Amino acid sequence: MQANHQVVNRLRGLWIAIALLALTTADVAIAADPTLLRAALIVRDASASIDFYRLLGFTIESDATTPRNPKENPFPLNAPSTRTRLVILQSANGAGGKIGLVEFGAPTPPEARIDPSRVGRGDVVLVFDVADADAIHARLAQAGAKILEPPQTYLSRRTTDDGRPLRGKVFHVHDPDGYLVELLQAPSP
Repeated sequence: MQANHQVVNRLRGLWIAIALLALTTADVAIAADPTLLRAALIVRDASASIDFYRLLGFTIESDATTPRNPKENPFPLNAPSTRTRLVILQSANGAGGKIGLVEFGAPTPPEARIDPSRVGRGDVVLVFDVADADAIHARLAQAGAKILEPPQTYLSRRTTDDGRPLRGKVFHVHDPDGYLVELLQAPSP
């Protein structure tokens, strides 16, 4: 019985050593090569934003609400909010990036942009690759999204074998918090 206990302790020690080595290796990789984990958007209502981004094929990876002590939190928020909800969305196909939705509450922070319907320096534009701009446009229109224009055809710098420019489509929409979203259908002949 004591021999079994010693074997278990040795195995436990070996697993701890392997785990520490893995953590040390991961820390070196992170420090040497920073990687963008996600874009995080501060939103008024995470549930409304979830509904919008689901229309673009995103799913919830995680959703957590935690208390926040504004006096001890160094995040430069413009309100003394005491609650934070963080939702991580991932693209349905797993190939694209992730979006973080951060909802602060009790109280909700005020709008920081002068005119949320216009973009300027310091604003974010989220660009999405879509297979069919017309279909996405129809889906967003049916849901009542704030679409700025119908899909527009653009000429690419890329050309066909005979020198004709490839054509793509693009249109813009505002998400529920006024973030500008560009939906871009890749150029094709």
